[in-house]
Amino acid sequence: MAANVNRRTFVGGAAATALVVATNRTAANALPRLNPDPFTLGVASGDPTPWAVVIWTRLAPQPTEDGGGMPARPYRVRYEVSTNPNFSRIVRRGYRVAFPHNAHSVHVDVRGLRPGRWYWYRFRVGNHISEVGRTRTVPRAVNATTPLSFAQMSCQRYSSGFYGAYADIVAQEPDLMVHVGDYIYEVGGSGAREDALPESITLDQYRNRYGLYKSDPNLRAAHAAAPWLLTWDDHEAENNYTGLVPEASSTTPDPAAFLARRTAAYKAYWEHQPLRRRPNPDGSLSLYRRMRWGRTADLLMLDTRQYRDDQLCGTDDLGALCDAAFDPEYTVLGKEQEQWVTNRVTNTRAAWSVLAGGTVFSRMSLVPGEQGAFNLDGWDGYPLARQRLLDALAVRGQGSSVLLSGDIHAHLTSAVLGNFEEPDDTELGAEFTTTSISTNGSVALNSFLPSVVSSNPGVRWADGSVRGWVHHRVSATEWSTDHRAVDDHTDANTGASTVKSWTLPKGGRLSEA
Repeated sequence: MAANVNRRTFVGGAAATALVVATNRTAANALPRLNPDPFTLGVASGDPTPWAVVIWTRLAPQPTEDGGGMPARPYRVRYEVSTNPNFSRIVRRGYRVAFPHNAHSVHVDVRGLRPGRWYWYRFRVGNHISEVGRTRTVPRAVNATTPLSFAQMSCQRYSSGFYGAYADIVAQEPDLMVHVGDYIYEVGGSGAREDALPESITLDQYRNRYGLYKSDPNLRAAHAAAPWLLTWDDHEAENNYTGLVPEASSTTPDPAAFLARRTAAYKAYWEHQPLRRRPNPDGSLSLYRRMRWGRTADLLMLDTRQYRDDQLCGTDDLGALCDAAFDPEYTVLGKEQEQWVTNRVTNTRAAWSVLAGGTVFSRMSLVPGEQGAFNLDGWDGYPLARQRLLDALAVRGQGSSVLLSGDIHAHLTSAVLGNFEEPDDTELGAEFTTTSISTNGSVALNSFLPSVVSSNPGVRWADGSVRGWVHHRVSATEWSTDHRAVDDHTDANTGASTVKSWTLPKGGRLSEA
């Protein structure tokens, strides 16, 4: 002890320090009385492994206001994970600090869990307790025959309709939720519901829109029911953007302005989803990843937006392919991700290779004829990039691969051919495109769908008149799929039913059930 510091000074200084620490700790634990409570956006879990899962919540008593209605200071949020819903057997507990610069969101990577089992979790801050969420870990890779039931969803514009499809999903009790993009739409509108928020450009504007969407009770229930795997398409940032190129009619056409906008969109996406990876310092977000469900399925979540080359055949969504589209360097996934996919597909020991992405993969010319008319914003606009991926899938052989997609607001089922220009080529597997949860269908596209089925050798069925989701049940020997549709997406309490079912035997060919 320094000679000029006596015991009284030391004790007094220590007491003052202890008082400051205690005050800070109290500030981090205490939460002002708020009405409504801070857990208005519910809870969620995602990115499961055999031994871990990410659990999520966000403190936002006023979720559509800047800052979520929270004071601009950190709060300590406690969490508990249990093997039963009444929390009498808690296996993990701890806390995370919710910081204002992350919208008071909380991501906990809960580790040390047991493979292939269900868990329950909840959060607490001050005197407030969240609702209870249910999640699960995935089976270990040595368990070859563990079956999987999962939901596939896409396109849920808030103003277009209610989320009755999510109530149907929860009722089916899937093991897993797989969302393939357009979780939000960057613009509002009026329809079945009102979205009066301005177009999302800034970070606070994207946060407020997630706050609006995630306040829906059916979506909250779906997030609390099972773990999620998510990837994005375009509307999470801006319609039809590619990489760092905004859409042709963008309200942020300047490259620097669009980069700032995309950075804000990606950060808000991470803040509101149960993701293990956080945004990189440059504003990008590494979203493509792998989930192995034992030896049953190897599921690759693809990012088909962040790394893709811009459209080379004009700025229109629909049109004929130009010569530039056949540039061998032209890519959807980017070189690094494309190589990653090729390696995973060709080296997996799982019964099924599953690739989930935002846009339709199979050939889908809208009109017959040699030139055709294609959705240039989908894989049709990148034919050589698609063929490279088909060549990798061909290593797996017939009936071993399944692709999952969304985007077009229509149910679509296709046989994935080794070469879409050869009608009699090997069926490598199937693609299941889900219609939208709530976004209205396109009258123009629906008028083309009969021609799509008749003029494209892989396409087996299409229906753009319904809203809904897709239910998959997978074993090591067979893939079964139900396309589900709600009765009325403008009714919050709508019923739902199966409109078409399919089976794909391992090593076989797609057929209607």
